[in-house]
Amino acid sequence: MKKSIRIIGKIILWFFVIIVVLLIISALAHKILTSMEKDKYKIGKTIDINGKHMQAYVTGQGDKTIVLLSGLGTASPITDFMPLADRLSADYKVVILEYFGYGFSDTTNAERSNEYIVNEIRTALNQLEIKGPYILMPHSISGVYSLYFAMKYPDEVEAIIGIDESVPNQTKFSKDPDMSHSLTLLNTFGIIRDVSYLLPDAWDSKSENNNYTQEQIKLKKMATAWNSLNKSVINEFNMVNKNTEELYDVKYPDNLPVLAILAKESVDTDNYWLPLHQQLITNPSIQKVETLAGGHYLHWTNADKIAELAKEFISAN
Repeated sequence: MKKSIRIIGKIILWFFVIIVVLLIISALAHKILTSMEKDKYKIGKTIDINGKHMQAYVTGQGDKTIVLLSGLGTASPITDFMPLADRLSADYKVVILEYFGYGFSDTTNAERSNEYIVNEIRTALNQLEIKGPYILMPHSISGVYSLYFAMKYPDEVEAIIGIDESVPNQTKFSKDPDMSHSLTLLNTFGIIRDVSYLLPDAWDSKSENNNYTQEQIKLKKMATAWNSLNKSVINEFNMVNKNTEELYDVKYPDNLPVLAILAKESVDTDNYWLPLHQQLITNPSIQKVETLAGGHYLHWTNADKIAELAKEFISAN
């Protein structure tokens, strides 16, 4: 009996040793591959903000500047917005910023509050020597940051054109629990990368991302392995409730042109989605809500229509 127990004990010990060794190999491989991939596929310009590197992409030569701001946890904002940026760049200067923890940007321990993120956006635009006022085009959570930007620095915001953008009062209806920081281990040990190899179909977004080239789809998949569940994204996720509460019941200034382009799937799924956006309006003559067929990532499948609506709206205002 004692001999059997010792054998079982050794098997369990060796099992854990093998698991630890595999995790170490996975972590090292992930770190090396991430560094190599980022160097090889880097797009845009790297700027310095408070000692950290942030990535930006600038295209187009128009007199007006559109700043594209991504949703929470978008792995590669530059790639994600590329089809839309290409269409907008025919008429406007277009800037895509990758927040810390996104795309090719560094991670950071800095607080992911409205104030910090908006100041980072402003610093990045200043580093790029692009003067305002800006037309902010936020997707998802960046709608909250854009509203904060417009309230605090009204002279720097010419208009807001949202893509199924978040609004502050939505967390009155739906709040998410905090995300555990231990989840960063999935990123550290390269487990998300491992899953992408074992289950490639789970990362196959060709059917939804029909505006993207094969190279762009490949980069989006790689960026998912780089950035999913890193410390910056988790910190930002855990600040959502506080950031929205800071702006509860705030409405758009009545002199600010606003176009909210909502996804029909979001409107149909949450009966409060459309009314919450309508409640922000103070001047219907320059503030409007449109609905497009599609899901939350409207720019994946509706880049042409979004660009068309944006151009019409900007021309009219």
